Amino acid sequence: MLDDQNLIVNQFFTLWAMLDPISHLTLFLGATSELERADRRRAAVMAVVFAFFILLFFGIAGQFVLHAMGISLISFQIAGGIILLLFSLTMVLGEPHAAAKSPLEPAGTALSTAIYPLATPIIAGPGAMLAIIILTDNNRFTIPEQTVTFAVLGVVLAMMLVIFLLGDGIGRLIGRGGTNVLRRIMGVILAALSVNLIINAFVEWLHLPAA
Repeated sequence: MLDDQNLIVNQFFTLWAMLDPISHLTLFLGATSELERADRRRAAVMAVVFAFFILLFFGIAGQFVLHAMGISLISFQIAGGIILLLFSLTMVLGEPHAAAKSPLEPAGTALSTAIYPLATPIIAGPGAMLAIIILTDNNRFTIPEQTVTFAVLGVVLAMMLVIFLLGDGIGRLIGRGGTNVLRRIMGVILAALSVNLIINAFVEWLHLPAA
């Protein structure tokens, strides 16, 4: 039971740090700025649903794609851990005005905006795809454990949807400074998780005793 709880907590914080709903709120507000309030809410719902199925596909088929390309999961985990670490460093040290510089522009309709840029690349970006593949590794996790991961993904995305739906009020409440602080906190957590992924991969590769 304790192992199951640890798995759920680890998956939750990994996916929360990777998807980072709070910092993505500014991108959501920017991408939907020209939509009416009702269309903005519909775009939020559709974007989260589309992103879930995109990540579900990568969680189920991603490892098979790697196998077909002759890429070992250990290599992918090390590379992925480095990429996640670099991404986390940009969250901690990165650009405070990244959202303002974003080239993303509203597409004009709820559906088109939900597909691009909300579902991808804002929500289901390369980092999130990478994280879900690693967290559903067939060699490390059983089918029930992978099912738990997808359930946790659904919970995190549901929380993201709530944040998006409450976006106007949250944006006024925490302000740009609060968003930047939260982004850096999640970046530190993601950096620690990334280092852990790299260490675990080397432990498995070199057959070292677990730390």
